[in-house]
Amino acid sequence: MSTATEEARADIREHAQATVSDLGSLAQEVSGGSELRDMLMRVAKQTASLDICIRETQQSLATSQVAAARLADRVDSASEQLKSLPKTIDIIKVASADM
Repeated sequence: MSTATEEARADIREHAQATVSDLGSLAQEVSGGSELRDMLMRVAKQTASLDICIRETQQSLATSQVAAARLADRVDSASEQLKSLPKTIDIIKVASADM
């Protein structure tokens, strides 16, 4: 009986040690899980900030594209005016010669 009791105690001790080991591992995983959660929260915040930056950049790009299109129109208009400038000069020369 003494041997059976000792075996039972040894089994209980082994089971308790395994449980404590499992709890220690679980505690480390939970600690790591907390670190992982914190990292994921930081990544989520950075992703949100990046999304905002992307939207702002897209808006800025759209504004720049509109400004570039307006500038191109003005350049085209100035180019057309320059093309007609020699004709205008000739007309002024003829008109001033007639005076």
